[in-house]
Amino acid sequence: MNERWTLNVEDFGKIEKASVRIAPLICFVGDNNSGKSYLLSLLWGVLILGKDYFPKTPPDSKTYKRCENWLRSHIGEETQLGQEEFAMYIEWFNSILMANRKDLVRRIFNADIHIGSISISDYKRAKQLSILWSQDSVRYSFGQTSIRFPHPGEKSGVQREELLRMNAYICWNILMGGIAEPLFTPIVRGRRIGEPVYLPASRTGFMLTYPQLVSQSLQTAYNLDAGEHTSSLTLPYIDFLQLITMFDRAPSIPDNKRKIADFIETNLTSGKVSVRKDGLPVIRYTPNGSADPLPLHIASSIVTEVSPLLLLFKSNIKFNSLIIEEPEAHLHPGLQMKMARLIINISNAGIPVWITTHSEAILQQINNMLKLSANKDRKRLMQEYGYQEEDLLDADDIEMYQFGIGGSGRTVLEKLNRTPYGFEVPTFNSVLAETIQEVRAFQEEE
Repeated sequence: MNERWTLNVEDFGKIEKASVRIAPLICFVGDNNSGKSYLLSLLWGVLILGKDYFPKTPPDSKTYKRCENWLRSHIGEETQLGQEEFAMYIEWFNSILMANRKDLVRRIFNADIHIGSISISDYKRAKQLSILWSQDSVRYSFGQTSIRFPHPGEKSGVQREELLRMNAYICWNILMGGIAEPLFTPIVRGRRIGEPVYLPASRTGFMLTYPQLVSQSLQTAYNLDAGEHTSSLTLPYIDFLQLITMFDRAPSIPDNKRKIADFIETNLTSGKVSVRKDGLPVIRYTPNGSADPLPLHIASSIVTEVSPLLLLFKSNIKFNSLIIEEPEAHLHPGLQMKMARLIINISNAGIPVWITTHSEAILQQINNMLKLSANKDRKRLMQEYGYQEEDLLDADDIEMYQFGIGGSGRTVLEKLNRTPYGFEVPTFNSVLAETIQEVRAFQEEE
């Protein structure tokens, strides 16, 4: 991830106020019904839908006119963007978010949920970003260190409509380059290349009933351009159903994705999950040591729960970031620790992973990998305990937040700080302390 920024919301549903800084790995922990999925869905929605709100005609707002005047003055000049330019474009995007916040939330949640404010702040980049101009190209392009436009000729000859198109491209790539889909990517088979993937809770139920659910979803198909749907599901769930229809056996898989798929089949499903298309995907599970594939509905719950993640990496679906609700669902604590290792592997493969979790085992494994990464004797310990470089977690690559219910009944969001022993999670520690107290109280004296 080249970019880091903080999403700020106020008066959003149950959430009084929250600020979340994006990172290669984000963990949301805390009480049930405290707003974890709501906030994660909103973050996903900004990545998915934020581009739709760029104006179609050049506006006369002060925030946009600054961008327009700046770009016109730099037409044809190789220009390195600095914090002043980043702040200018983010101010414009924030004005767009605020003006469209109600519609954004309605599209994500299929309901009118109040949101007082939304904004992005504290922008930083790991690599410099420059604007370049090409004499022999007619396309816009974006790389890790540059945004390239075709040279338009004289500055005075560039129309405002073209300046708006270029400004939107600059703004989107400053904020979302590499974590969301490109601004002008066409829709192919219902998805854009690079579009973030959201794996919601209750995946087992969806995987066992997807033929019926997809049929209903297609009858009331979500129209991204119109921003309307008649389904009773939220947009993340509709998007997940559309994702299932794209599961297919890819002719070839990049090595980094193949390695992750192999890890899942070796350590979690203990068998192969295959798919063939018969209108909708037909998914089968073959346990290790067996030659007979089983239909998904008689496979173990761990298979149905993990199969969407596995098939995502075995397909040719291209995505730039991944959100998983409750990755520990249906997993024994030992497998939850392997799931944590998998999540770290995915993040280290260059795909940001953002999760909600109630699993102490997952968080303990994350803490273990933080400690191992910082240990001076880590090479010996890695060999002794069977870990690889991709299992390690750098402290700068993770953010953790705890959701709790305050005295007013609204959610209070707390950023958890890392200690030399990892992250301390009060919501888990307090329950564990109460349990230990009861154990001691109820134990019969000899």
